[in-house]
Amino acid sequence: MSGTIYVYASGGSFLASIAEVPGCVARGATRDEAVASVRRSFRDYLELMRGRGVSTEHWNALDPDTFAVKDPPEDRLVPEDTKPLEEHEIRDFLHQVEGSRSALLALVRGLSADDLERKPTPDMWSVREALEHVMQTEVTLLSRMEKWPDHDFATLQAAHRMAFQRFSILEPADTAGSHRIFQYGWSTRKVMRRILEHEYEHLQHIKQILAALGGQRAPE
Repeated sequence: MSGTIYVYASGGSFLASIAEVPGCVARGATRDEAVASVRRSFRDYLELMRGRGVSTEHWNALDPDTFAVKDPPEDRLVPEDTKPLEEHEIRDFLHQVEGSRSALLALVRGLSADDLERKPTPDMWSVREALEHVMQTEVTLLSRMEKWPDHDFATLQAAHRMAFQRFSILEPADTAGSHRIFQYGWSTRKVMRRILEHEYEHLQHIKQILAALGGQRAPE
């Protein structure tokens, strides 16, 4: 089976991804380095998925050394990503998500607070910053793909459930101490207060937007 590697200029370096294997990606300082790196990453990615119980049978016949290398279209929407998903592909994606998250958690569990904050060099991220980036990007991508209100604001409600679940497992002892947020010390109580304040602020904000557009709705 043949495959395709797409290479993107990204943040001063190059990012290469394998169209047939969502999730398999690698970065390089040059285009050639990125391509060579993603060819190597192919087998590592399959091994990672298999180690987490994800089937890789539909990829086993692929040979990364034979993959064609292409530049993506100008809008970066490659042909392989324009086709509607079938049910089995959605299930495959969910299995991959579970496997990937399981591997990530296994990597970071047991790290101390100091380990999470420590940076190898001043220019590199800490583990905490990398994990925060993962969380923030996921929520941003989901919100941008939402067809509001067709899905009853599903992403907004999912973000709410995430926050609700996080606080529902708190024990009183867990709320002592402070957290470093926006360069300041925040207590758990302050985080909770700000979540409520921020939502109320924007409830009022959205009322203003609706009024400016000539309509207004009271909260249900």
